[in-house]
Amino acid sequence: MAPGEELQEALARLGWLREPSVPVIGCRGSGRACWRVRGDYWLAGRYEKRILDSLAQLAFGVDPGLREKLVVLHRAPAPGGEYAAEAFGEALRLGVVEYTSRGWRLHPSGALASLAASLGAEAVQAPAGGRLKGKRVRLPAGACRGRRWVIVSSRGWLGPARVDRVEDGACLAKVKDMAPRGLEPLPPAGLDEAVERNAELVGALASEAREFIRRAYARVQASRGRVYVAFSGGADSTAVLSLAREALGAERVVAVYADTGMEFPEARRHVERIASILGVDLEVVEPGVDPLEEIERRGLMTRDNRWCTRVFKLGPLRRFYQRVGARLILDGARRWESSGRARTPRLGENPLIPGVARALPIHHWPRLAVQLYLAERGIPLSQLYQEGLTRIGCIACPAMHLYEIHLAYRLHPSWYRRLAEAVARREGIDPGEALRLLLSGRWRRQGEPGTWIQDRG
Repeated sequence: MAPGEELQEALARLGWLREPSVPVIGCRGSGRACWRVRGDYWLAGRYEKRILDSLAQLAFGVDPGLREKLVVLHRAPAPGGEYAAEAFGEALRLGVVEYTSRGWRLHPSGALASLAASLGAEAVQAPAGGRLKGKRVRLPAGACRGRRWVIVSSRGWLGPARVDRVEDGACLAKVKDMAPRGLEPLPPAGLDEAVERNAELVGALASEAREFIRRAYARVQASRGRVYVAFSGGADSTAVLSLAREALGAERVVAVYADTGMEFPEARRHVERIASILGVDLEVVEPGVDPLEEIERRGLMTRDNRWCTRVFKLGPLRRFYQRVGARLILDGARRWESSGRARTPRLGENPLIPGVARALPIHHWPRLAVQLYLAERGIPLSQLYQEGLTRIGCIACPAMHLYEIHLAYRLHPSWYRRLAEAVARREGIDPGEALRLLLSGRWRRQGEPGTWIQDRG
């Protein structure tokens, strides 16, 4: 029941059209702008584009105007932090944005430097020589003073050079990349144009997913009864809920939302809105315990010991599915989200909820395909994505990236203060210290609940 090799190959390539300036899955019609991507990729939201724009302006002194453009991000190895994403836009690879304990930083590409120069950024002539990429160059001291990056020019090429130091009246900088001079901004294009140019491939993905759902339904439930969709309000589960409705009809589909008591307040409102738009029944499952009291009793959850999932989510869901006699759950898990999910079979028994089969209709989809599918149908995404979050369920999850913890605190500081008070009571420390440790993110990586407190120096 796996998708064809040709479709899988297309999903591993990202292209970009110049007219209109939109990304295209599979590179169809995009000419030379085509990159192989080994992982997830998605349209950047408002927050992500603002970060990229601001960092580029800080580096080169000009505004590239990316806030108003379509930008695609692709998860990349983090050079020195814990999260990084490669950025594409204007039919160019723009560089890598990275989040560290000191905040966001940019590793610009030669293409971004050339784009900035076309917008008026100063370029410094490099000493004559051969290939400059990866080499250190000696520049006039005044060209680098007070700057982290400088654009160097050589024989019709431009590139970003990172300033190492200024000494003896000269600046030493390392050239990171080079690109042809004269790369210019493209006219802006909208999401509707991206939907149109990707309609054939996204339509093929949706058609295959609907057929997969029908076959799973026939195999597991013999085409009788109702099917349940694990629904968080996130983009992936929303796409699966819509696909199930298209494949089986709204009357056979039930959305199941697990409200753990630690969800973003915005999430439940969005869940109710989407269920209403799609015309499907919604069941809300709650744990029946206070999550802050449980954290005070057990200690904070960690990546290696996510007891919160068992207590707040899986246990209540297991009891619910047993009560209603569920046999098949449709889930929005995708292979790119973790190494564990990459190995998960597309249809099989759910090891976390025995006796119930789990089907993953969009297991192989990149996030960009999910976004385009929902946009084509006019189904809104949660505004939490525009705030920069990629996980919009639990407000303090050990699977969150550090920047997401900081965003969640900015959105709901009073909730984090209450969490800090619970941690402080358990560990016998000041609530202010507990909050600082929560925002450090170290608690996510400890082997056992509570041991993070020993590493607070």
